[in-house]
Amino acid sequence: MIHLRHQNDNPLTGLSALGVNVCKQILNGLSAASNRSIVRSRFASLDRRALEDIGLTIAERDDLLLR
Repeated sequence: MIHLRHQNDNPLTGLSALGVNVCKQILNGLSAASNRSIVRSRFASLDRRALEDIGLTIAERDDLLLR
């Protein structure tokens, strides 16, 4: 007789949950990387006047982009 409170002993159940978590982490990492690249490209395309408004020089901006 199967006890209703007993969990499934199938080892694949745990693996599928682990696989979902790993895929989720990969997709979240890709999303964060794409967002960073969008922000970096916007930051890199700022002209001299916009940089002066935020108090950065071109050299400081280039240094920040290399990090």
